[in-house]
Amino acid sequence: MRLSSAVALLVLLAPAACGGSDSSFAEDYNQAVKPLSQLGEGMGAQAREFDRLARRTERTRANLSKLEPPDDAQDEFDNLLSELDQVTDDLSAVADATRSKDIVKQREAAERLVRSSGEVQQAEAALRQAVNG
Repeated sequence: MRLSSAVALLVLLAPAACGGSDSSFAEDYNQAVKPLSQLGEGMGAQAREFDRLARRTERTRANLSKLEPPDDAQDEFDNLLSELDQVTDDLSAVADATRSKDIVKQREAAERLVRSSGEVQQAEAALRQAVNG
């Protein structure tokens, strides 16, 4: 898998807005994920871009960790935070692999990133379901 393919999938990583009965949490959530939703469309496959995305993902995770989710969504919220940690690690691994210019390492890192990005999407969907009921 090419790294540019992984970047295209990361556009999907930005969690969709939560809505529902707890509008305060939804508003806070939407504010917390802004670092990811403001990604430029010009992302390429350079190491510094993956480093930048890792920092934004880490900042998003830090923003989210300050929120207090509804009680019945705590497990899903905790899972989302955990999955964001993994994506941050995988983004850093892709940046390192890109700098190494080792095609095999790049492919393996990109595959891990695609998997963890999918896990974030699933975790966010589960959180949205728990918040919206």
